[in-house]
Amino acid sequence: MTRRTATKLGLAAVIVAILGLSGYAARSHLINAMMPAGSRPGAISFPASTPTPAGFDAAAAKLSADFPGQAFPHVERFKKAGIQAYEGPRTCLGCHPEVKYKDAATGADRSEDLMQNLTTSVHYRFFSRKHPNVWGFNGALADDFPMGMIDRPCPKPGSFAFTAWAETVQTKDGRTLSEGCGQCHIGGQYQAPLGELMPGYETLGTEKDAIDCLICHSAGYDMNRKQVVRDGNGYARWDQDRSLKAAMSVGKTTAQTCLRCHQHNLGGDIYVDEADPSFMQSARNTGKDRPRVMHPGSKRGTPFSPSWDVHAAMGMACTDCHATEGHRIAKGMNTTTMMANDLPGVEVSCEKCHTSSPHKANALLATDLNRHTAKVACLTCHIPSIGPDNMTMRDFSRPTFEKDAGIYIYSDTVKETAPGKGIAYAWWNGDGSFLGNPIGDNPNNAGLYSFYKLQHPWPEFASFDYKGWYEKTMRPIAKRKPSKLYPFKLYNGRQHIDLGNAGPFGGMFVPYNLPVYYATGNPGKAGQAELAKPMMKMMYGLMFKYDLLDRFISYMDVGEWNTGAYEDALALRHVEPRWIPTDALLEVSHSVRKDGALSCGSCHGPAGVIDWKGLGYTDDQAKRLAAVDYSSKVALPAPPAPPAEPAQ
Repeated sequence: MTRRTATKLGLAAVIVAILGLSGYAARSHLINAMMPAGSRPGAISFPASTPTPAGFDAAAAKLSADFPGQAFPHVERFKKAGIQAYEGPRTCLGCHPEVKYKDAATGADRSEDLMQNLTTSVHYRFFSRKHPNVWGFNGALADDFPMGMIDRPCPKPGSFAFTAWAETVQTKDGRTLSEGCGQCHIGGQYQAPLGELMPGYETLGTEKDAIDCLICHSAGYDMNRKQVVRDGNGYARWDQDRSLKAAMSVGKTTAQTCLRCHQHNLGGDIYVDEADPSFMQSARNTGKDRPRVMHPGSKRGTPFSPSWDVHAAMGMACTDCHATEGHRIAKGMNTTTMMANDLPGVEVSCEKCHTSSPHKANALLATDLNRHTAKVACLTCHIPSIGPDNMTMRDFSRPTFEKDAGIYIYSDTVKETAPGKGIAYAWWNGDGSFLGNPIGDNPNNAGLYSFYKLQHPWPEFASFDYKGWYEKTMRPIAKRKPSKLYPFKLYNGRQHIDLGNAGPFGGMFVPYNLPVYYATGNPGKAGQAELAKPMMKMMYGLMFKYDLLDRFISYMDVGEWNTGAYEDALALRHVEPRWIPTDALLEVSHSVRKDGALSCGSCHGPAGVIDWKGLGYTDDQAKRLAAVDYSSKVALPAPPAPPAEPAQ
């Protein structure tokens, strides 16, 4: 028996013994006791004001003034029940101990404990365990494995939810800013719900008490309250709006309530749609005393707002497309980077409403356009551009000082918005690689298409046989389901990499300490400061190695998690800023437009935005598709017949 095997078995035996001798609550306390002090949940006091009857009526009147014509039935319900203060989830649970919903797959009526439904959701956990369409570069399906924003680096500030949860940043001119992953999370604890990653964990009462129900359900929620505060124990957390006014205005979620967090990912933190600024509440209400850092450069560049999206202009809610089972929400069955998914078997698609033959207005073109839907996704034509404030290539290793913000910020070295530039096109069967590559193959069966394109090779792996690896490992996965042509947002980031935990497809990011990064503009020092945190040292230890990080790193075809790399990384030895070897293609599905959609001539003809050769067409096919100007044609000729499927 090797020393490593003996250590692993010994550790496993200790954990099994501890967990076997304790109940669920005791297990949770034991797990948290193993965490650094600042990463444990605690009892948090959220002051609740108790207004006079006149104050109650004034709050109700203010709601009516702020939302003319909108009914808020909880005003009368609170009055009849004698509720004079909102005390967090316990107030909600007084009337709503259970959640009733229809099974998203079968339509059957279901009932479930509300808090159990909520704390097992992606919106609370920040991860899910089922990923039936995410593949590692080692050819293994990354399923039955906790994965989501809790353990994947964010390309906005360049850090981890593991540690960068609630931070205050001091600017050059003496202001204090709020920053960290916790601002987009319904939990109100001092840290991400890390215990949920461990087997046998049961969410503690103190964690449930800190949940922010109102940020999703209150029309009158004040986003200026969402800023970092520091409690008497010295630990930082994100504050919440627990006012009676906010509680009075609860109801079903709307696009505006969802976008308090999700516009950050879609349209970014800077752009505000003047046609209806209510879709950008976070950008307009950044915090009273310690405003949140507003990140320039949108992750996807696809705002969901009336000027950009036909569905937003119609007043649709997010849940009109994203089916729900209580607090579990379907993301859809396709993914590249948004890997956490409550309901991975539930489809979210255009065809659910529009059918597979949606074109009817122009009788001359309808047949040809509807024929395209067999191989071309609706979004390919109907997302014709992305917003100007977006990121295409982001260099974290070369921050620049922003005078107005008073902090150093990453450099967005390339910002493309046009189709064929900022928007790339790829074949996609709905699966994704571990680092955000859409997996698919050209249905012409010519064997010329590869979804993995090595744009930024690393010198350590110059001899790696990428072509041979692709044909052996990835092409069978790419061909296992039919592919369509989809649009994607092109992106890559240059960030410090722990080369002691790296392989031919990338490596472990060195997270940046946000206060140091923003204040000094020195990413190396910021990396060292973050690695010095006890939680990062624990991440390089045994607690997370065998249950999480060995598998995580194996999907990057590295082998196993190298805990011995910690001291080198802390000293910035064997650490360098690198671009990821292949550019990521981020799925885009919002900013859908009817007017201004791509037309025949946008893709075909001498000015077409499609790289036909890059999509794996033969020379003859590519020449034909690119050379003919279809812009003046009433209808398209029949496409060339694909080669026969090669014999197996």
